[in-house]
Amino acid sequence: MALEPDQLLDMYRRMVTIRTFDERAADELHAGNIPGAVHSYIGQEAVAVGICSALKREDKITST
Repeated sequence: MALEPDQLLDMYRRMVTIRTFDERAADELHAGNIPGAVHSYIGQEAVAVGICSALKREDKITST
């Protein structure tokens, strides 16, 4: 599947958003602002973005 430059840029932005959220969540955990655990997704951002980019509106997915 060939992707247009604007699609690639959107996917990159989504990966950066996921990474930024993950880093912030880790910071908040270490600062004691989040009780419990945070399971980092750092390094796996492209997996989520790639899968979600291929989904259609009627598709359903779940995660553990």
